[in-house]
Amino acid sequence: MDGTGAADRRADRWWGRFDIDAVQKEAIDTASRAVLDGHPEAALARIEPVIAAYQSAYSGETRTVYCGMSTAQTLAYMALAASEKHDAVAFGPGYCTALYVKGFALVDLKRLPEARAVYERVVALAPMHAHFLTELGQTYRPDRNWPKMLDLCTRAAGLADLAPPDAVASEHGFAWRCMGYALTEQGKLDESEALYRKCLEVDPNDAKAKSELSYIADQRRKKT
Repeated sequence: MDGTGAADRRADRWWGRFDIDAVQKEAIDTASRAVLDGHPEAALARIEPVIAAYQSAYSGETRTVYCGMSTAQTLAYMALAASEKHDAVAFGPGYCTALYVKGFALVDLKRLPEARAVYERVVALAPMHAHFLTELGQTYRPDRNWPKMLDLCTRAAGLADLAPPDAVASEHGFAWRCMGYALTEQGKLDESEALYRKCLEVDPNDAKAKSELSYIADQRRKKT
């Protein structure tokens, strides 16, 4: 009886940590809308208690923790843990989504070092999620650290196929545009142009890619 009761209590704690995504969804959505509506301070105020709740829920976890942002990523994390012979668990996407919202708000507030630290944290929890890697890469743009930006976004492009199926094309585009920008700034116009043309292959209406291709054409004209 005692053993069964202990197992039940462990199960309660286990499922409770999964339920936290449902409990916090409304708050995360509210903070996300605040960022998109141009209210980053309000977003930070709303998302900080959410992050604290996740930290409390996961504080006793001794395994390596991942955010399962897609089924493919979750399976990849578990396969990696098995190959490396260590214990790991992939929870739902809520914690990483909350951290992402915080990072986005900090970028809008021009608190770049803090934003980068948050994105580094979320990348550690979801290292195979292309979008987070690209966002981290973008934080090196104001510093004009083109090699670092290019490295992170190249990694993101290589992982975009593990995104949720309906986001694969957009994640490829996001990463390729990031790579293209860094390459343009390094004067590697042919490589940059090729990436922007790939963006248009997956989304012919990609306005950012079209704009960058126009910029590249202008740069070439200036050299002639």
